[in-house]
Amino acid sequence: MYKTKINNKIKIIILLFALSIYVVSACAFSRHQSYYNMYGLGNGDRISYEKARVLSVDVQNIEADKHYKNLLLGSQEITLCILTGEFKGKQMKITNGLNYDTNYLLKAGNTVIVSVNTAVHSKTKTVNVFLYGPYREVWLYVLIGLFVLALCLIGGKHGFKSVTAIIFTITSVIFIFIPLIYNGFSPVAAALLLAVFTTCVTLFLTTGFEIKTFSAILGTIIGVLLSAFILLIFEHLTSLSGYNMPEYDSLMALSSHTGLRVDQLLFAAIIISSLGAVMDIAISVASSVQEIYMLNKNFDTKLLFKSGINVGRDMMGTMANTLILAFTGTSLNMLILIYAYNMNYYQIFNSNTIAIEIIQAVSGSFAVIFTVPIVSFISAKLLPLFYQNTIVDSKDDVVQ
Repeated sequence: MYKTKINNKIKIIILLFALSIYVVSACAFSRHQSYYNMYGLGNGDRISYEKARVLSVDVQNIEADKHYKNLLLGSQEITLCILTGEFKGKQMKITNGLNYDTNYLLKAGNTVIVSVNTAVHSKTKTVNVFLYGPYREVWLYVLIGLFVLALCLIGGKHGFKSVTAIIFTITSVIFIFIPLIYNGFSPVAAALLLAVFTTCVTLFLTTGFEIKTFSAILGTIIGVLLSAFILLIFEHLTSLSGYNMPEYDSLMALSSHTGLRVDQLLFAAIIISSLGAVMDIAISVASSVQEIYMLNKNFDTKLLFKSGINVGRDMMGTMANTLILAFTGTSLNMLILIYAYNMNYYQIFNSNTIAIEIIQAVSGSFAVIFTVPIVSFISAKLLPLFYQNTIVDSKDDVVQ
């Protein structure tokens, strides 16, 4: 009992120390100066985005679109009160144009976001206010809150650990990964480091310090590395890189000021997008093998490996399918246009966008496929070795 208390205290000290290092590193990495002030328009002119409330709809001229059932066209003359910023409390009249891009039908009492454009000419300040969009922040937080609540209620202690792991992953991406590559660190190295640390923290938090956790971590890392090797080969063979991604122009302008390695961003994006599915199948296979061994410790390495492969085979297809469907979902608009225009086969398969999507889906699926036998093998080797040593140690303690 005393030894257990000491071990728990040591774990807490280690966790607090690691958390302190993480917070300090995140704060240090995330500090930077914006290379371009997108809110300053020059000559003292500026733009800001503020919250406002609709006081009244003064004039409304709206009709339903003839071709699209739920689309409204026309305009509204709105009186609103700005709730934040320099002009807080001031009432403004604006026009809300309803069209294909901004189809927001407003009513009195609605909260909206407006862009406030301030221009100074000969000491005269001119203020123009335009509707930016609905105020969505509250409902997004409600959605996130419901997700966290459901995860904690249904998952219990494990659900809370999962929330912690999600927070760690998000903060790592925002405050460490993005600042690293922004300041010229290799996106390839940064993506692999993120994969390693995220895997370790996520799996240790959700499943604890067990043999199945170590097996899943090793299997995930090796599986990702193998798929990364294939990805690098086919990026070279297909002449694809970050230069072929949609935001290429903006990123190139950014790279000239920051040292950002645009060419490696495609690799980083593919590795990160497939990591969740790889971790999922890794811990599932590792947990299954450990459960089988705990029920029957007479199983040798060969039988445990075979059991892991059988479990993994059932999941392999669905996991790979999950990745492909996810990437398909992100490209749904493009696929509809390809179908509508009856595009040429050579044009489709040799376009940058389609090639990137195929490589992204297949490379992620490779990581899933590789992970199954790797985790099965590692689990089959470690479980008998660990539990045999544990039995021997406990017998020695009894003799003493």
